[in-house]
Amino acid sequence: MINVFCSVLALVVTLGPVRHLGLPRWAVWVVGVALVVLAQQALAHRLFGASILSPDAMPVAVVAVLVWGMGFLLAAGGLTLAWGVLRLCHVALSGWWPLALGAAAATWLVWQGERVPPVREHIVEVPGLPEAADGLRVAVLADLHVDHWRGRTWCAAVVERVNAARPALVFFTGDQADGPFAEREADLEPLRGLVAPLGKYLVSGNHEHYFEAGWYLHHYERLGITVLDGRVVSVAGLGLIGLPDRPSLTGLGEEADLLRRLVGQVRAGDFPVLLAHKPAIAHVADALGVGLQFSGHTHGGQVPGVATVVRRTNAGLVRGWYTLPKGLRLFVSPGAGVWIGFPFRFYRSEIALVTLRRGA
Repeated sequence: MINVFCSVLALVVTLGPVRHLGLPRWAVWVVGVALVVLAQQALAHRLFGASILSPDAMPVAVVAVLVWGMGFLLAAGGLTLAWGVLRLCHVALSGWWPLALGAAAATWLVWQGERVPPVREHIVEVPGLPEAADGLRVAVLADLHVDHWRGRTWCAAVVERVNAARPALVFFTGDQADGPFAEREADLEPLRGLVAPLGKYLVSGNHEHYFEAGWYLHHYERLGITVLDGRVVSVAGLGLIGLPDRPSLTGLGEEADLLRRLVGQVRAGDFPVLLAHKPAIAHVADALGVGLQFSGHTHGGQVPGVATVVRRTNAGLVRGWYTLPKGLRLFVSPGAGVWIGFPFRFYRSEIALVTLRRGA
């Protein structure tokens, strides 16, 4: 579908601003064909024996061109429509405007998605938080999506920034990596260097289960990260609950049943804290008395328009802090990385550093 859409945008851009640049007809045809070819993401993946989920078989340079090309077609296509409206209103604008702005926008959107995320500090008051957890600093790493483009070097830079923030706990909320495990094992090695005195805890996301989830989860344990899928542990007065994202949980009803059982396992006196990849379960968690939840999955909506769709498919929960009717505080991280299939960001990525405070 995205190929068809981008191909249509390629024709719109060619028949719009490119045709009005004063180029010879043959040059317009060459540019048009080049743009249509640039739109054929799926065909390019097939030629290299790769897939949009994991383009590891493709050279990084080819991936970069295809990614930038998709961004250019999306940006220049939208700008071409605006350019056409202005021309209808007798505003004389060169055809270079939508092309140049589209190229600049694509470059910026890709850079926003692929850069090493900054640390952003949050201070949140949580009613009922135990005294032992007051002032606790938690680093939240959501949606790293480590792949062959953002590999070991990028992962090491993220670890360096987390360690510089000196958290007591690190929470991973799913979608840590993309691609075959054999290709990612070395890329994920820097996670071994994360320093968190009270531990590092992880739940799986949907992307874990697109590949060899068992190998990945076992490897995280070897890296010193506790996989919390379907488990409850007690840390500093917090009852950490890990809700896995896995194919066997076919709907919100089954997730709710599992969550209900896990909440029942929280030690008496502990404050229930939920780690769940997708945020929509928050309404169930709130009804079950969970006080705090950390999630990801949405990437903060990434760009306007997409954010609207994400909001509708995630119970209205996209990014930032929410307070639910019975008092649950929910943090939906905008994520630290992006999926290579749509690696653009308008809304920024971040490593969230959350300081917990006892609330009234």
